Amino acid sequence: MRRQREHQQQRWVLAFAGVVIFVILAIPAYGYYATFVAPPRRTAIEVNGVKHSLGEVAKVSKAFAAAYLGSSGGQPDLSTLPLQIMNNMVSEELIVQRAPELGITVTQDEVDAEVRSRHYPTPQAGQQTDPATLEREFKENLRRYLDTTKFTSGEYREIVRRSLLRQKLLDILSEQIPQVQEQVFANWIRVQDETAVSNVQTGLKNGEAFDRLARVYSVPDSYADDNGQVGWVPKEAFPLLDSTLFSLEHDKASDAISNPPDTYFIKVTAGPELREVAPNMRDLLKTRVLEKWLDQQFDPSKNDIKVTFGSVEYGWVIDKVRELVPAPTPNP
Repeated sequence: MRRQREHQQQRWVLAFAGVVIFVILAIPAYGYYATFVAPPRRTAIEVNGVKHSLGEVAKVSKAFAAAYLGSSGGQPDLSTLPLQIMNNMVSEELIVQRAPELGITVTQDEVDAEVRSRHYPTPQAGQQTDPATLEREFKENLRRYLDTTKFTSGEYREIVRRSLLRQKLLDILSEQIPQVQEQVFANWIRVQDETAVSNVQTGLKNGEAFDRLARVYSVPDSYADDNGQVGWVPKEAFPLLDSTLFSLEHDKASDAISNPPDTYFIKVTAGPELREVAPNMRDLLKTRVLEKWLDQQFDPSKNDIKVTFGSVEYGWVIDKVRELVPAPTPNP
C-alpha cells in the first residue's frame, strides 16, 4: 500500500514537471508569435470590409523610406511617416472602391506606360543612344527599384494602378474649378520657431521692411520667393489663411497666425479682384478639391472605415523601418 502511494506521488511529480516544462517551452514560443507572427497579420485598416494588415503598412513604410534614402541620401521624417502611409492607404482604398461608380478605370496598357515613364532613361540633349540600350537601362532601373523597395512586380503595378485612379479622379474633380476667380496679391513671412516669431514681431513693430524680414527669417517655401512674395491667391488655396487674406487692410502686416508647424505674418498689397488663376494655384486648388472629396467619404453614412493604429502598432512599424533606417546618432 505504501509502495503504491509512493508510485502515485512519483507520477504526480512527473506530471507536474511535464506541465512546468511545457509552460517554460510555451513562453518563448508565445513571445515569438506575439512579436513576429501576430503583428503583421493584425488588421490595421478596414474599408467597407476590405482589410489591410499592419504588415502591409510596415512594408509600404519601409519601401518609402528606402526609396527616399536612395533618391536623396537623407532620412524621411519617421515621426510622421507611418501616419502618412496609413492615411494614404485609406484614401487609395476609398478611391479604388468608388472608382467604378464614377466611371473611372485604368487599363494594363496605362499601367505599363506609367511604369515606363517612371523608370525609362532620359538621354542628354544631343546624345545618340541605341533604343536597345535604353530598353536595357529601363529594365535595370526597374529591377533596381524593386530590389530597393522589396516590392514584387505585381505589388508595384498595383501601386501604380492606384496612383493613376487617384489622378483620374483628380482630373474629374478639377473640372469644377473656375478659371477666373476672386484673388488677392499676397506676401508672407513663414517661420517655424518661437525665436523667429518674436524677432519678426519686434521687427514689424519697429517699422522694418516686410521683405527684409522675409529674407532673414522665412523658412524655404514652395509658394513665396525670398522676399516673401506669393502673388495672386484665390480663396480655398490656403483655407486656414482665407479669413486674413481676404479681410486684411492693404500694406498692413497681420498679427502672427498659427498654423502648426508654421506661423505666418501676412501682407496684402492688392485685391480682391477677378483674375485668371495661375497654374501653381490651380494645382493647389485641385489638391484641395480632392481633400474635400475624401473628407466627405469619411461620413459613416457613405463608408464604413475602421482604423486600428495606436501607440503599440505605431511602435512596431517604426521598429520595422528602423531595420532599414537607423536612429540618428545624437550630437556629443
